[in-house]
Amino acid sequence: MEYIDKKKYLSIKQLRAISSKPDMIWQFSQRLKREYAKKGQDVQVFVDSKVSVNGRPYQQFIDPKVDLANEKWQHFKHHDWILPSKLD
Repeated sequence: MEYIDKKKYLSIKQLRAISSKPDMIWQFSQRLKREYAKKGQDVQVFVDSKVSVNGRPYQQFIDPKVDLANEKWQHFKHHDWILPSKLD
């Protein structure tokens, strides 16, 4: 297992945006997949992302058990790896 330092890949503006935008998270996982494929490595990308909305406690945002490198993006469709908010 290897942890990726996003700061080595993303600008400051991208770092601020990626934490709350699932499409950017998916795109970054695809970028990592392509980069490692060029090195001859087939990788899986798992994301541990949590968000806090309006001061509520942090909740899991992206399902950490789903390999985003092998997920397809479909516009206008919900993806099960984007977890619903649990209102307390």
